[in-house]
Amino acid sequence: MKIILSRKGFDSAAGGYPSPLFIDEGKLLSLPIPEDNEDNGTNTGIKYKDLIFKNSIKYSDIMNEIGITGFDNRYVHLDPDLKRDTVELRKANWKGIFGQCSSSQSHLSNHKVEKGDLFLFFGWFRNVKKINGKYSYVKETDKQLIWGYLQIGEIESINTDSKYEDWKLSHPHYYDRHRKRNTAYIGAENLSFNKNIPGFGVLPYNKSQILTCDGQKNRSIWKLPRFFHPDFNTKITFHESLVSKSGKPIWKLYNDYCILQSVGRGQEFVISGNEKIEEWAKDLINI
Repeated sequence: MKIILSRKGFDSAAGGYPSPLFIDEGKLLSLPIPEDNEDNGTNTGIKYKDLIFKNSIKYSDIMNEIGITGFDNRYVHLDPDLKRDTVELRKANWKGIFGQCSSSQSHLSNHKVEKGDLFLFFGWFRNVKKINGKYSYVKETDKQLIWGYLQIGEIESINTDSKYEDWKLSHPHYYDRHRKRNTAYIGAENLSFNKNIPGFGVLPYNKSQILTCDGQKNRSIWKLPRFFHPDFNTKITFHESLVSKSGKPIWKLYNDYCILQSVGRGQEFVISGNEKIEEWAKDLINI
């Protein structure tokens, strides 16, 4: 089983704000990016004000409260779509879907990502707390962390001419099919390694999901278990070399952990070559 670390949610280029980590409640809300084709007349049919966080609280309610304004009526690229109750009136046979296209899909295809492999979705978060009855960001708590997962149950190519099941059609990669190498990764019904857990979902917060090294303002400097280091035959795409072209270290190995200077951009990092990575990923979800 290959593990794919997939960067998803608001970032400095798309959205411009960190997603909220409700630190006292142990909940994560990854904010999906705006639909980048909106200005060209393309939409996804779903706006931020349509997305439900919990009970009757909308994503836009939370966003406005923490100072992310102007998104209520913008179309959202809800991808990956991992929670049934994020959108009202789902079809009974709905499953989680992650869509990919263009060069990023070529990367997944070239590294033979297949049924049974496991996506771990990560992104940029900042702690939020209730202060005087209102959620507010907590300064200097930015980090990258893992917030969701999807084990691949089916891979489906998407084109403009074919017909697809109704429950898929609200997903942005089915809604707008004019994307090069457009592909859907559909979640398994249940995890292959734990039949009691759905094959896709959003994780409750746990410190083990944090990638960014403690005390680092640069959230792309990660502290990982020792077996992630290339010395243990672990292969992570975009991070194969020990040093950069300029001679700066990409990896540092210590007795109990390793440090990785992860690439600032890039969507999917495919990991293979070390079974301990699989056990690490399973433990994140099984907690």
